[in-house]
Amino acid sequence: MLRVDRGWLRIAEVNPPELPDARHRSLYPAWSHVLITDNVFGRIRLSPYAFSARITHDVPELHPTVVVSTRDRNILAIESEVRGALMNGVDSFLVVIGDTVPHIDHMAHHYEIVEHLTMLQQHLPAFEVGMPTRFREWQFRRRIEVGAQFFVTGPVLDPDVVEENLARLRLRADDPPVYLMVIPPFSPDWVERMESMGSVPSRDSLKARLEGLDSDVMRKTAWEITAEIEGRARDAGCAGVVLMGLKFDSVVDEAPTAWAPI
Repeated sequence: MLRVDRGWLRIAEVNPPELPDARHRSLYPAWSHVLITDNVFGRIRLSPYAFSARITHDVPELHPTVVVSTRDRNILAIESEVRGALMNGVDSFLVVIGDTVPHIDHMAHHYEIVEHLTMLQQHLPAFEVGMPTRFREWQFRRRIEVGAQFFVTGPVLDPDVVEENLARLRLRADDPPVYLMVIPPFSPDWVERMESMGSVPSRDSLKARLEGLDSDVMRKTAWEITAEIEGRARDAGCAGVVLMGLKFDSVVDEAPTAWAPI
């Protein structure tokens, strides 16, 4: 479980397929933990609960964390999905608001869902509940009070912004584990695109470092920068990193070899 410190973790964010297939089998042994997204950007895919259940059955060595989006579900629907996932061996859930788009009404509040799920822990098989947090201590502390047992924060693309942002959380020895979301900076345009979608602003020096490189060299450099971010995150007190922004094939075929161990 992510709430338990088991040493440094690398976690891969994975989007479920649009139609059932067997590609999840290829995630292991490159990955031991995956974060399964919930219809990001309003694009309909397989249920993350069902996809995670399939993983636990087909690849028991791989541990999925389900992203629980509250954007268009009420509390009963979410609890039903969680109970079904628990029956299938899924025991890790990350509660988020989800994409805010005009045609979606928010039926459930993410704080309420976390409180409700932590109360259910007294009556259901063991599971964990996490939340995202911004780099704001008051929000981090509030979400600990609500009952969140692990956190993800970020994402970042620039190693030079890691320490200053994590320092704002004022991490303590007894705090729940915090995992830093990381996006490889594959090009200056990619960096700007990720910033427009909410990533932590990068410094001009990062874009200058990538500018003018051949595409192959630029991608190799991006993975070197990702390793730098990871090292700084560990030194700053994180429990691991979540790799984001990659296509499935890149998660399986490229990242395990291009992303050198720290």
